[in-house]
Formats: sequence, structure tokens, C-alpha cells
Amino acid sequence: MDHYDVLIIGAGPVGSHVACRLAGLGYRVAVLEEHEGIGDHVCCTGIISRECAQFAGINEVSDGCVLKVAHSARLFAPSGDFLRVSKDEVQAYILDRAAFDRCLAEKAERQGAEYFLASYVRDIKVSGDEVRVWVDQRGEVLTFRGRVAIIANGFASKLPEGLGLGQIKDFIIGAQTEVETNGISEVEVYFSQRIAPGFFAWLVPVSQHRARVGLFSREKPGAYLREFLAQLAAQGKISTSSGSGTSLTTCAEGTISYRGIPLKPLPRTYGDRVLVVGDAAGQVKPTTGGGIYYGLLCADMASKAVHEAFGANDFSRRKLAEYERLWKRKLGRELQIGYFARRLYNGLSDKRIEKIFSIIRDNNIHEALLDSPHFSFDRHGGLILDGLKRLAPWRYLLGKYSIPRDVL
Repeated sequence: MDHYDVLIIGAGPVGSHVACRLAGLGYRVAVLEEHEGIGDHVCCTGIISRECAQFAGINEVSDGCVLKVAHSARLFAPSGDFLRVSKDEVQAYILDRAAFDRCLAEKAERQGAEYFLASYVRDIKVSGDEVRVWVDQRGEVLTFRGRVAIIANGFASKLPEGLGLGQIKDFIIGAQTEVETNGISEVEVYFSQRIAPGFFAWLVPVSQHRARVGLFSREKPGAYLREFLAQLAAQGKISTSSGSGTSLTTCAEGTISYRGIPLKPLPRTYGDRVLVVGDAAGQVKPTTGGGIYYGLLCADMASKAVHEAFGANDFSRRKLAEYERLWKRKLGRELQIGYFARRLYNGLSDKRIEKIFSIIRDNNIHEALLDSPHFSFDRHGGLILDGLKRLAPWRYLLGKYSIPRDVL
């Protein structure tokens, strides 16, 4: 194979965004994707903010990625009571994730990036003045060479660990399927330790009669999801069978998609001639499991660091460490506060969750937070701390955790 300036492993949104940026700067870029098609086997709720869509350069109408817009959501307590949060302006886009991935890849290709599909990366080695990547391409082993490599192939990648960058040890598993609905028009989020222990479940409409249903769990996510589907069917919210006739109460494993979600970042996201970006780096919101926007932001910072490395002809870990300083300066505190909030919620019983819902509703805290200067779809740190202050003096409900000084 020819020698490239940059090798990018993974053709998801983050990998394609890096590819677009660097190819646009004139570098020769190769993107290696293990699946046969861009966007294949995606497991994602597909909700992004307007800010994220604008950052990605997505046009709501012309790009064909947006299935639905969301102005509001219903947040359900364990009892079934709910709080409705709403704003006049559009808060989020619900994506066709496969189309979104393809759209970003096409933008990168127009800038000159080359894509190699069905190319599973078996190993990566840094030696001398290059990076070598061994790829299994439909049974044939090929070698790609580049001056720098960017790993963006998602959570559970073994490549960072093999390069001595450590591994992500705290993670959850998302399980999701698509179902027929009976008139669901708003995003619904369910908070209950019985439904999704330590996390939450969702019902996200993607069209008039279809919705994505899923949840997060540390273990047995498929079993919890099947129980949740049965509850929704019993409530009449979803059809008793999927579009293909599969019984939802005994939902076959083949109809459920799974995805690992990191809760903490990789110990180190840079090395000699290598950067790690997106889910592979753990650049994911611990509160919601959303990783697209943070990944895109970090992709920009990775592009900047690589461009500067080319300018200095220095691809050492010392030079590329600037990438980690950049993304931690921008997102480090957000991830820290989000992780604290996730641990705090994990320790709540359904009784306490119910009581917190009651306090929020009785004091209109949810309305106040919508008008808070800290309100943001993507940045939750300020909103979390604002919410905790508004809950005082009822914070004893939150259990044994106190707020660490370093997140205040």
C-alpha cells in the first residue's frame, strides 16, 4: 500500500470528521473501516443538539439525516408520574444514524480522504518515522503506512491498550431495538432502578408510528430491555409485535443491538505518532451516554494537534500531548461532574428517586432549570450543580455522597 500522511481507524462520525478536517488541509488521509458499509451495525439513540448538527455541518433539510425534531420530553418517575420539559425552539434532532455517518464520510471524501471498507485493523505498530497498520481486508492481510495514526473505532477497541495507553475499565452496555408505536410524539425517559439499574431507559419516536426503545445497564441489558418492552406494550404505548412480527415480550436477540459506553476517559489519549479520539478515548457524557458531540469537538482538537505536529515535523508523544491538554481543558470538568452525578444517581433507591421528582415538581425546579443560564443540551456540569443547589435543603435524599470540592 502507498504511504499516507494520516491513517484513521474507524469511519464513524468522529473518524470522518477528523478525515474531513485533515484532508481539507491538504494531507493524504486513509480511513480504515471494518464494516462493509458506512453506518452498518450502529446502535445509537441518535439524538443530537442543534449546536452539534451545526458543528457537524449538517443541514436539517438537504442532508437527509434528520428524522424528527424534538422540542420537549417527558421524564418518568418510578411510579409512572412524569415531569414534562419543553421549550418553544427546537432542542434536538433525532437522526438516521447510518445516513448521518454516510453524510460525514461523503464530506470527507469530497475533501480527498480515501475510504477502505471491510478493512479490519489487526495490529498497529510505531517504528522509526512511521506507523504501520496491518489490515484484514476480506481475508487478505494488507499493510498501511502513515506518519501518524488516529484511533477512532469506538469503545472496546484493543488498539490503545496494545500501544500502552491503558484501557477503560468503567463502562455500561446500551441495548436498543425499534418498535411500532401507538401515537407517541415526545421523547420519553424512564428513571427507575427496576427498569434500568443505575441508569435510565428511553422511548424515542423516529416517525409517526416507529420509535427506538432502549436502556443502559452494567449487566443483563437485553433481559431488562425485554421486560421494559413488555411494560410499554401493557400500557398500550407500543405494538405487541414488531414490524417483522417478532413478539416484544420475547424479543429475539437478533432484533436487539448492543453497544458499550465508557463512563471514564482512557488513561492516556496520545502516544508517539498516535492519538485516540471519541468513544475509543472515553470522550462521552457520563450522564446520558452521548458521545457524538464531544467526539466531534475532540476530533477538531486532534486535527489541530496533528496539523501542528506536521508543521514542526515532530510526532513525539511530548508534542502530541497538547491534544490531551486541549480536550481536557474544554471537557475535563464536564466529564468529572457528570461522572460524579452518575455515581450519585446509582446509589438512589426508587423511593428516593420518587421523592426527588416530587420536590422538583412541587417547587417547579424543572421549569427554573430550563430558564437557567446553565441550561445546555450538551454541557451538563453547570446545570447539575445548579440543580443540586436548588434541591437544598433536601440533599439528604441523595444518600451518602457529598459534593467533592474539586467539582464545585
